[in-house]
Amino acid sequence: MIEMVVVLLLMGIIAATVLGRAITTSDLDLNSETDKIRNHLRYAQAEAMKRSNAIWGIQSQSNEYWLFRVTKTGSEEVQLPGVNYPAGSTRINLSDSGVTLDNFKLVFNKIGKPFKNNTNEVPNTPVTAADPAIKVTAPSGKSQSITITPETGLIQ
Repeated sequence: MIEMVVVLLLMGIIAATVLGRAITTSDLDLNSETDKIRNHLRYAQAEAMKRSNAIWGIQSQSNEYWLFRVTKTGSEEVQLPGVNYPAGSTRINLSDSGVTLDNFKLVFNKIGKPFKNNTNEVPNTPVTAADPAIKVTAPSGKSQSITITPETGLIQ
């Protein structure tokens, strides 16, 4: 009986050591940042469906991204709720986390359908099944993808 307890204890210690080394903080940062971006895309989609007088979207460029809305009077960047922005900024910079993000522009119409672009306040160029996913990459080289279903706008 004592031998079995000792063997189980040793197996537990070995398993904890292996799991502790298998998961790195950069992997956790990658998961966290990917989930945040996914949720921010869902927020833009929800706003477009709630407020039919404007199209809403998210754009990424040079390792930063931002929420924007387009109305008849023009386009403006909008702060996302729950984000601590630097003073006077409306953009989220990913350089502190070391995570990189593909450049993209994604807008949603009043029924939540995703588009790759807009002309004034009209979405155009619908997302298709052939469009690549948005890729989020950790410093270690591991990456995760965010995919948007063309007709329904499901973000996963």
